[in-house]
Amino acid sequence: MTSRRFAVAAVVVLWAGIAAAQPTVDLNAPGALAALGRSNRAHYEKVRRILADIVHTRDSDVVRWMQATFAAHDVSYAPVVLTSDPPRRRLSFVLDTTRYQAIVTLTNVRGEILPAK
Repeated sequence: MTSRRFAVAAVVVLWAGIAAAQPTVDLNAPGALAALGRSNRAHYEKVRRILADIVHTRDSDVVRWMQATFAAHDVSYAPVVLTSDPPRRRLSFVLDTTRYQAIVTLTNVRGEILPAK
């Protein structure tokens, strides 16, 4: 049992080290897009198109669309709407070896009220 715990702990530490080594860009930070435009024009164009077009893409198609159109991987667009006005969602994805994250303002949300069960 102890060796199993050690193996699990080793995998967790290894995974955390890999995640920490990956550069992450917060696209909502002031000046982040402008800096990306200067440092990596190819990523800037992809990110700009992703942020502009994601609100026009069906939620169920976002991951496949980003993978096929932009070669993005590790796409996360969880169906959790932040309680804000207007509503927002968290988006993160990787282009090459850089992780990008953003909070996207939704424009295609229907005001459906569901009763509690």
